[in-house]
Amino acid sequence: MYDSPLFFLLEILYESLKNEAEFLLNVPNQVQNIRAELNRIQCFLHDADAKKPEYETVRNWIADIREVAYDVENILEKYTHKIVLRKDRSIWKENIALHNIGMETKDVMSRIDNIRRCMKTYVDIGIRTLGQGESSNSAAYEKSQWLTRSYSHLIDEDFVGLEEEVNKLVVELINEENDEFHGVFAICGMGGIGKTTLARKAYRHIYVQGHFQAFAWASISKQWQARDVLQRILTKLEPENRTQINMMMDEELVKELYRLQQSKKCLIVLDDIWSTNFWNSARHAFPKGKGCSKILLTTRKKDVCTHVDPTCFFFEPRCLDAEESWKLLHRKAFPRVDTPDLKIDLELERLGKEMVSECGGLPLAIIVLAGLLARRPKVDEWRRTRQNLNSHMSGESFEQDGGIHGVLALSYYDLPYQLKPCFLYLGNFPEDQKISARRLYQLWAAEGIISFENNQGEETEMMELGEYFLQELAQRYMVQVQLEETNGRIKSCRLHDLMRDTCLLKAKEENFLKTISYQHCHKSMCCSSSAKAISTRAIRRLSITVDNDVQNYFSTNDKSFQHVRSAMFFPRRQTGGEGTAYPLPIFQGLCNNFTMLRVLHLEKFTFEDNLLKAIGNFVHLRYLSLRQSHFQRLPSSIGNLKYLQTLDLRVNFFSYLTMPNTIQKLKNLRNLYLPPSHQNTYKLQLSPLSQLDMLKNFDTQVSPFRDLFKLTKLQKLAAVFSLEFDEMEEIITHYLTLKTLSLMETSFRVYYRFHSEKELNILKLLIGCHHLRKLDLIGHISKLPEHHFFSQSLTKLTLRRSGLEEDPMLILQKLPKLFTLSLRGSAFIGKEMCCSSQGFPLLKTLQIQELPNLESWRVEIGAMPNLIHLEIDCCKKLEKVPDELVCLTKIQEIIIIDMPETFQTRLQEIQGEEFYKVRFRKFFDMKKFPKTKPKMLLSGQIFGGLLQTIYPSTVPKEWKMP
Repeated sequence: MYDSPLFFLLEILYESLKNEAEFLLNVPNQVQNIRAELNRIQCFLHDADAKKPEYETVRNWIADIREVAYDVENILEKYTHKIVLRKDRSIWKENIALHNIGMETKDVMSRIDNIRRCMKTYVDIGIRTLGQGESSNSAAYEKSQWLTRSYSHLIDEDFVGLEEEVNKLVVELINEENDEFHGVFAICGMGGIGKTTLARKAYRHIYVQGHFQAFAWASISKQWQARDVLQRILTKLEPENRTQINMMMDEELVKELYRLQQSKKCLIVLDDIWSTNFWNSARHAFPKGKGCSKILLTTRKKDVCTHVDPTCFFFEPRCLDAEESWKLLHRKAFPRVDTPDLKIDLELERLGKEMVSECGGLPLAIIVLAGLLARRPKVDEWRRTRQNLNSHMSGESFEQDGGIHGVLALSYYDLPYQLKPCFLYLGNFPEDQKISARRLYQLWAAEGIISFENNQGEETEMMELGEYFLQELAQRYMVQVQLEETNGRIKSCRLHDLMRDTCLLKAKEENFLKTISYQHCHKSMCCSSSAKAISTRAIRRLSITVDNDVQNYFSTNDKSFQHVRSAMFFPRRQTGGEGTAYPLPIFQGLCNNFTMLRVLHLEKFTFEDNLLKAIGNFVHLRYLSLRQSHFQRLPSSIGNLKYLQTLDLRVNFFSYLTMPNTIQKLKNLRNLYLPPSHQNTYKLQLSPLSQLDMLKNFDTQVSPFRDLFKLTKLQKLAAVFSLEFDEMEEIITHYLTLKTLSLMETSFRVYYRFHSEKELNILKLLIGCHHLRKLDLIGHISKLPEHHFFSQSLTKLTLRRSGLEEDPMLILQKLPKLFTLSLRGSAFIGKEMCCSSQGFPLLKTLQIQELPNLESWRVEIGAMPNLIHLEIDCCKKLEKVPDELVCLTKIQEIIIIDMPETFQTRLQEIQGEEFYKVRFRKFFDMKKFPKTKPKMLLSGQIFGGLLQTIYPSTVPKEWKMP
């Protein structure tokens, strides 16, 4: 088996040497020889990738190559850094440095010679004569019609053959006669059979949504924490009480969840329970016996079902039969066409039916197999896949999952070499975690997994290349993706638990990644002898799930960690905002011993007031994330990280961060996320960061606004503008409206009063920026510009304190791509508001808050056809909700906050009067909130450039208004 992570590393080495050629002139010839030798190995491995031999000796020496390649890269990293230091120093001990490099390269060359002899033996014994394999390099980028399928692999996979099972489950859930017999409904079956999909179909069914009053979905997974699960469930059932829930003691959580299930009709889904231990820890939160509330659980083990409730309603999804299996494979393997009956070659159909029979009727296995076949429209390619499938089904020992891992393993082996490390990298993230697509691209770039060289010379931006790779994995159904509503691009992804098992197994076999958890380690999956053979090799990547006891199972002094280049620390999953206290000795050990780090990810950790100065020791770092962590000061040594590409400082909102101006030394920075709150006493200079592609949370009160003029490569900007008229005019006319800019997407929050004609003209220029996506306007607007002045790309608009006298809906409803609209704090001071027929064609979220004079709101038939979420807050004179809301068939949530009793009574009357018209469309979940104190809006920014709302109960005393 060819080692693909090694291959991408060889490409990195080649490019590093090529790009540093001017510096290598004075380096001993051994280093040049290394490049030549590795280039020969690279050519050989291109051929080996197509053959995919399974010999144990081959695996061992490929592992040796990997270790050599990593060590060579370390040499080059050290050498390049010395070159950089030479530019900053007057004296450089060149002879000593060259001597050290020469000694290290001599050792590496000796190891390469040994590997080359092994390669010659490998070729001589005839393995090269194994079957002819197609070049996966060229196949990887063949953009044919077979790849133009729509993204169907979101959370809801194609559902074939089990519609009747869904209906049966729904009938049982809403049958009130079952209240006396069944409180627990269990879906049990092997992995990949579709338990979660079946549960989700029932959970979202319109009859079920109309029957129950409150809903909660919790994925339990292997590494559960009872408190975390109970918090998540209770927060879903009572979202308005999130703050109080986060502060509850364990006993209070149990009592409140118990009480709520007795007072309301609740449907709670416990997805993917692996053992009875979870129920033993959480059972006291769930009423015994029968009642109106129901629990729907999914598990692979029958004993879990009977342990939870011996009288539970037991549901076992069946496997697909041969016809249904072929139907699902056919649907996924072939492009969607207008003709319903797609004619295919009879031989393809025969081979397809043979292969799908090996999947045992498991939908996940069929979908993954379809992802393989979809890229291979020729008969001989299907024959070859059939042969490979036979090999892996017999060679992989995963009988406990019905052979599904054989299919999943084949999908991995079939990946082109560029995609294999992309897939293995997903194993870094905790189970069931949604992975931000943009974060993933940044990590891939930091490790050199994606680079412009991967794109074969095309002028494609790095993030677009990352998205292309993730699309490739999605089109093979190896990852589940979620798309942005506004532009259809990938927003996040996740791994099915079985696919994650495959990912971790392959990562272990190839020594790509080591995972460590607070439960000491993952319960070991079965691993091949090859995995055991390389288990003693140096560890290069670490993924660590941490709790406050981390020092007992993780030591930075472990010698096997000395060559780690990627360390990703995740907290034990928590619902509340409290971070995990990060032990100081651990961080000191990281800074002192992990000097070759390229990636450091620390999420939701609480440090002492100041981050250690020693963070400047990570001189090779490309990616540093401290997102949602808590500390007060960033050390000036951050300026030492000269290779840094991504810096994420979106710390906890209550970390009022002081930042040093040494940040301007990070000349290679591409992505900068500034903190939401600052306490700098000086202006933060950003103009030297000329390579920035993305800048988030830029604030003109923190940095000079003219710094933006120097950031000519900026493509994505989220900024807060608090400026005088002349400054506002300058930044809009001399920067934002220039066609020569590279800006592609912007989000602004603007504090300004647009009164005069001049000011309104500036407003028209602002709202007309072609790259504008999100806009938050805070301040008086004498007259709202007509709709044609607004950017056609605007998807989110917030108006605050605008004081508009004329109905803004007449203008805003004509914006073609508006998805979210918020009118807050006297944005409109008139009495009547109307949403006309055909208005707001794409609007999904509407928030109306504190409109003091609003008395009447009309919604004509045909308006807001896609509305999902409606919030009405503190509009004291509004008499009733529009009757036409019953016609909004897609609405999922109506939240009522601090409204008069008459309004709430009228809403309940409408529900009663129109119940039979709407119950099977959508049940209105009307939440009655207690009267709240005035909210306090703090000047701080969160992701996307939107204002954060802080409730008085969560604000520190010194911040509260008198």
